[in-house]
Amino acid sequence: MDTQFAKVLRFFTWLWALTAVGLFIGVFIPASLVMPISIVTIIILLIFMFSRAARRMSKWLSSLFALLTGITLYSLLNFYIGSLGGGLVIAIFGTTAAIFIITGFIGYNLKSNLAGLGKILFIVLIGVIVFSIITIFVGFSDIIMVIASAIGVILFVAYTLYDMNQIRHQRISDEDVPLVALDLYLDFINLFRELLSLVYYLKNIFDR
Repeated sequence: MDTQFAKVLRFFTWLWALTAVGLFIGVFIPASLVMPISIVTIIILLIFMFSRAARRMSKWLSSLFALLTGITLYSLLNFYIGSLGGGLVIAIFGTTAAIFIITGFIGYNLKSNLAGLGKILFIVLIGVIVFSIITIFVGFSDIIMVIASAIGVILFVAYTLYDMNQIRHQRISDEDVPLVALDLYLDFINLFRELLSLVYYLKNIFDR
């Protein structure tokens, strides 16, 4: 295994360890603080997107992001466990892991460079983010939410394929390792969230 790729996987594992710590902390966090913490995680992501200086602090910022994500994930999992049941949520997590591993393996072993896919995925991502913001203020039908969630699933499967492919085809410096690991972490977390959302809205439709 490539040395830099091994470093990425180690930091990826570290981010998940911090997420587990965040989940534990989330047990003791009042519900009123979940939204402010979520806003802080969004701000950290924006810093990564638009600040070159953040690269020098990427190790610490990405670690903080994973910890805070774990805290907010606790409330999200509580909601879905209450709606879908713990067994189904665990099954969805396992499905996410299987899709992530298989897609990542395919992307890493592709001989062709998928660099050109990045711009297209980013445009779709912006659309998904905008739609997510709109849903805070506007209620949509379950059918529309199923379609939106399905698009989200496809998007983050494609991002997993793309990010693993770029690990294979682009040089990764030590400075880049936390950022690359964070990309993979976001692929997994967002794919998990979109699958949870997809199953939730499908269940609502079939339960009628």
